[in-house]
Amino acid sequence: MKTVQKRIRGFTLIELLVVIAIVAVLVAILLPAVQKARESARRTQCLNNVKQLVLALHNYHDAHMVLPPAAIYTTYAGDITPTGMRVRDPREPMLPNQLLGLHGTSWMFQILPYIEQANLYGLWRPDYNVFGNSEVLLDNGVNLIWRQLGYAPAQAEIPQYYCPSRRAKINNSSEYSHNRYLDTDAPTKLSTGIRGGGNDYAACAGSGVLFNRQLRTMVDLTAEQLVYYQSQIRTPANNFNQLSNNVGALTVNSAVRLTDIKDGTSQTILLGEAERFGSLPIPNARTVDQIASDGWAWGGPSTMFTTLEGPNKKLFWGSAGSSHGEICIVGLADGSSRTVSKDISLQIWQNLGNTNSGIPVGNF
Repeated sequence: MKTVQKRIRGFTLIELLVVIAIVAVLVAILLPAVQKARESARRTQCLNNVKQLVLALHNYHDAHMVLPPAAIYTTYAGDITPTGMRVRDPREPMLPNQLLGLHGTSWMFQILPYIEQANLYGLWRPDYNVFGNSEVLLDNGVNLIWRQLGYAPAQAEIPQYYCPSRRAKINNSSEYSHNRYLDTDAPTKLSTGIRGGGNDYAACAGSGVLFNRQLRTMVDLTAEQLVYYQSQIRTPANNFNQLSNNVGALTVNSAVRLTDIKDGTSQTILLGEAERFGSLPIPNARTVDQIASDGWAWGGPSTMFTTLEGPNKKLFWGSAGSSHGEICIVGLADGSSRTVSKDISLQIWQNLGNTNSGIPVGNF
């Protein structure tokens, strides 16, 4: 009797190729949707981060009756002649000598108790500048807590200070390895280097020229210099941040009350996303203006910006910029956070950056 054998039929090559093509089409359709959903979630988290930071500024205001200064500096440099340009000494945060009573801290340090970081705030040595609070070997406390932790307080990683669309910590991507840190120009390097303490948000200091673009010093004119430049025709070079209609709510050594914001709290930016220059259209072709400073404790180029130039232009480290494509997220003085288009009118953007221009902002 003959045995009937059943033939096991497999896929033909054509059928297999058809299946692969169908799967590829489905992936091509679904992947952008998944990525879009993920970015939407990250954008929502970033909006919440900014919202919480604005609320922290309000809580600081409730406790101290003023908003925190964007940076605390005690020393000067530059030209002090009546027609010159005085600046804040950029070495103050980074000098290794802890006997000079230096400071150089930022607004992000000042609000630590109001973002549930009171313990970290308590680890800070107020008699040390930012460099001193970044160097674990300078820990000489009874319990040597910095050494137990393995880092000094200024290098703590604070999740609320990072945009989730950009990064989760300071060194998680070589995309930002070009950034300048506290010890980049310091006379002495930190023993461990910079391992933490980055930031993706910055305070809005106004709408004028605040920084020397090459040296990264902060302009801080004398009273005589202010009088002189107020009398001059404003140009792109001398439209300083301290001049009338340019001053923001958080500046160097400022003490602004919410009631001082005459343009309206819903029309004034307190903080926003900082330009960090991750990926640029032409890789490895950065200018000096396209290398950001980085570090939440360091008051100055890493934690301040002005609205002199529009957001997301990828041109200058002292401007606002995001990793959200066409929009940038800002926090307003009324306690809200919202998105702003990178194509916003420059006039409106500049008016949002200062507190007392007397010019209605309008819709944005």
